[in-house]
Amino acid sequence: RYAVALVLPIVGTYFLAYIVLGMTTATLGPSLPYLASNVGTTLRGISSLFVAHRLGYMAGSFGGGRLYDRVRGNSLMFAVLLIVAASMVVIPLVPVLALLVAMVFLLGAAEGTVDVGGNILLVWTRPPKIGSLMNALHLFFGLGALISPLILARVIQGTGGIRPGYWLIAALIVPVAFLLLPQGSPVPTPAPPSGTASRGRILLPLLIALFFFLHVAAESSYGAWIYTYSLTKGLADQVSAGYLTSAFWGAFTFGRLVTIFLALKIDAKVQLGSSVTGALGSLIVLLIWPDSVSAVWIATLAYGISLAGLFPGSMTLASENLHLTGGIT
Repeated sequence: RYAVALVLPIVGTYFLAYIVLGMTTATLGPSLPYLASNVGTTLRGISSLFVAHRLGYMAGSFGGGRLYDRVRGNSLMFAVLLIVAASMVVIPLVPVLALLVAMVFLLGAAEGTVDVGGNILLVWTRPPKIGSLMNALHLFFGLGALISPLILARVIQGTGGIRPGYWLIAALIVPVAFLLLPQGSPVPTPAPPSGTASRGRILLPLLIALFFFLHVAAESSYGAWIYTYSLTKGLADQVSAGYLTSAFWGAFTFGRLVTIFLALKIDAKVQLGSSVTGALGSLIVLLIWPDSVSAVWIATLAYGISLAGLFPGSMTLASENLHLTGGIT
């Protein structure tokens, strides 16, 4: 109980950071038609933003992760959260596609740095029940991703644009960033003695990284494209497509809530196997009935629930079997 009370304030701040991270990550999909209109291009042309965003996310994850090994983690996360907020202010104002691509790349880089930071700093707090807390951390990401499309849908309904929604999300990020500063940063876990448990374990981090590569692609592509898919198929209008996106992230959030308790009872490998099986089944439903409104909704909900446990389960598996540094994370 003392250990939990000791880490609770800083862990709670990481949870808040992951809410706003989820909010910003989920804004791009519902924003595509409006961003395309701003810069005078088509949906096909504006899809380059997904590539820019993910390239930025990769750069932020790789470079930012290494920075956590060298500087105070909370200070670094504070700085990149402010970059995220500034990017959310500027993006809906940009009138040129090339500049918009650059801004979305910057947003992705900052988000990737926050993402890695939340995971590794939580591990470095060395809390009890790391599996459940890791699932809770990513539950808050899903909660933010659930809220964001709802905010945008209401803003679009009320104003016909996305700017107020982006600016509201930016305003929510700033106080979360400042909550990090007065708290002490967790320090890296001491490395094991040379030549002990880590020897010969090169294959395991590579396999975990490959698994991340596949399931993060599955999560981000569906969450970003289901809005446009439902519009172009004539299965939804702009508002109901926003609700469908929210339904995906809502199911995702519910799945994260369930996995908090499952992590107390079952092994991470069992959780991961169940999640993959459910996700494949959901996609089969969508592939068989691609033009059915009911099938799209059922597949979206089931897919969101199934994917929910993959990221935290993978992080838990990694933390149980590897000495995690910022660079490895």
